[in-house]
Amino acid sequence: MHGFKLVKGSEPASVYWRRRAIVAGAVIGLVLVAVLALKAIGGGSSSAQGDAEPQEWAAPSASSTLQRPSVVGSPPGASPSPEETAPSEPPVPECGEDELMLQVVAAFEEARSGSEVPVSVLVASGDDEACTVAMDRVEVELAAGEDVVYSTAHCDQAEERTVELAAGEGETAEFRLDGRASEAGCSGERRTLPAGDYDLRARLGEAESRPAGLRLN
Repeated sequence: MHGFKLVKGSEPASVYWRRRAIVAGAVIGLVLVAVLALKAIGGGSSSAQGDAEPQEWAAPSASSTLQRPSVVGSPPGASPSPEETAPSEPPVPECGEDELMLQVVAAFEEARSGSEVPVSVLVASGDDEACTVAMDRVEVELAAGEDVVYSTAHCDQAEERTVELAAGEGETAEFRLDGRASEAGCSGERRTLPAGDYDLRARLGEAESRPAGLRLN
């Protein structure tokens, strides 16, 4: 069996071994540096995470929060505006019936029996202060002597209407008399009024106008 034979170059063997030792040392040094760098990176991040102290909670700043919608009106605790503190005006009182003046006027002094007759009633206030009047309470009636033979309150139902009257002012209500007799509650047969002279009057509660003459023929 042949033994192992080392082939040498032109240089001594000690030179070859020295070069190989230098190369091997350089390779080992590079490996160690790489290992240490990896450990430093891994250890630094874990150390930073482990050494970090928990942060305290802080209220968000106004710039970091969403803007809230504005609310119309005074904020809580704010002083009310002069308009809110101003006392409301008292309601206008109702006119006293003893302070009311009524005047009734028919479109004709004479009319055919059974025909319609337009009638106007003026309601004026003699009070020194403003007051209100329910114009739907005004009534027109025809009377033969002491007997009331016709009244707008018997069969007609007026729509509610309240007006405000200043001192000395008036308001007008319009009616149409149909020339037929009527009874309270619109009961009984409505017959044509016979020809003759009648008294035309206007009422509002206890207030009453002076009579105006109306002749049916």
